[in-house]
Amino acid sequence: MATDLTTSDATGRLARYVLGTKLKDMPTEVRVEARRAFLNILGCMLGGARHATVDAVDAAFGPFAGPPKATLIGRGGKTDPLHATLINCLASSVHSFDDTHALAIVHPSGPVAAAALAVAEQQPISGANFLAAFALGIETVCRVSMALSVAPARGTIAWSQTGIAGGLGAAVAAAKLMALDEDGMRRAIGIAASQAAGMRVMHGTMTTALMPAQAARTGLQAALLAAQGFTASLIGLEGRYGYLSVFAEEPHLAYLLDDFGERFEVLRNTYKPYPCGIVIHPILDACLRLKRDHTLDHREIERVAIKASPSAMALSDRRNAVDEFQTHVSLYHWVAVAFIRGTARTTDMLTEVALDPVIVGFQDRITAVREDALTPDAAEVMVTLRDGQKLTCRIEHCIGSESQPMTDEQLEDKFLDLAETSIGVERGRKLIAACRAIETASDVGAIARDAG
Repeated sequence: MATDLTTSDATGRLARYVLGTKLKDMPTEVRVEARRAFLNILGCMLGGARHATVDAVDAAFGPFAGPPKATLIGRGGKTDPLHATLINCLASSVHSFDDTHALAIVHPSGPVAAAALAVAEQQPISGANFLAAFALGIETVCRVSMALSVAPARGTIAWSQTGIAGGLGAAVAAAKLMALDEDGMRRAIGIAASQAAGMRVMHGTMTTALMPAQAARTGLQAALLAAQGFTASLIGLEGRYGYLSVFAEEPHLAYLLDDFGERFEVLRNTYKPYPCGIVIHPILDACLRLKRDHTLDHREIERVAIKASPSAMALSDRRNAVDEFQTHVSLYHWVAVAFIRGTARTTDMLTEVALDPVIVGFQDRITAVREDALTPDAAEVMVTLRDGQKLTCRIEHCIGSESQPMTDEQLEDKFLDLAETSIGVERGRKLIAACRAIETASDVGAIARDAG
């Protein structure tokens, strides 16, 4: 029997929770994880800031931008807040290095952070208020995405979860920072919901990163429109033919509405040690461990047999990537890179690496099969050497997963590696210190300006 969404008051309950929650109401571990999420996504913005995809979008839209009031992270200079939100989120997503919720496989921080930083440069926003809005924006993205896609919800893998949920998180974060009332927050949610979009057929193209960026901008637009009294349905989530019924055959409302103030989805957020689809990470862990532990030369390898999770096969069973964007979702490319180069860095996804005859040729030795019993953070890799020796590595929980999270030191090393490409290591260290102390900051806009 279909759920009666119209009686749930989903939009109102979400709006009241977001507006009524302050940072002091959140447990210490939630505040810590929100800081970690912000540090990680700011690093991703810096790492992607000079990417050719970001250049292309800035060249297309920049000439039409309004007064320069918001910082282009890692690019220097300013632009209008909507364009800055688009560009900064695009940069955070372009390397596929952004955070991922462990259950919903959604990337929540980019759209929320980009919109919230743009607001923080228009008026002084304290670190406590910013971090609360950021955490609640993440909460919104993850809860909405779970309600649409995680069993017992019945949805479709065709939707890009970040594309359709990211704008809602951006809208509530921006609306909270702008001090909208409940009516305004409900309208912001409705306006953002009406603009939700994104489909997985775009994976492997520049549009992959554009979908969360567009979500970020539409979320900020929604809050700005709501602040001007722009009308929208006040039941945009649960209303007949509303968001929940559009994007799920059968949503699971408990994921969205239960345990407000007790369950915090940021605690199930994970951070990537490798710049590719998260479902590839356990496979990479296994390959890199075999390479390291046995000092393998790729020329000694006869074949590689992989047992992968259902989600890994559904999302990354793509052989012979022809450009950087296809490498993001090709387990075969990353297996070849791991055994040939012994690394998994942003430089390993470049088009010239994808087309390297050695990388391409090695992929013919790889087979991958679906193993239904494997969770998304698990994999098994068996290497057969030319002398007949067989080596096996099974990963139960990959680095960066819920069960084996990245440490603060690992996150900071990742941040500095990404910052080096745009602002340099020394400025990167200063930003790390600012992110550590964000709860006591009087003006978070200064962090955005210092990252320009």
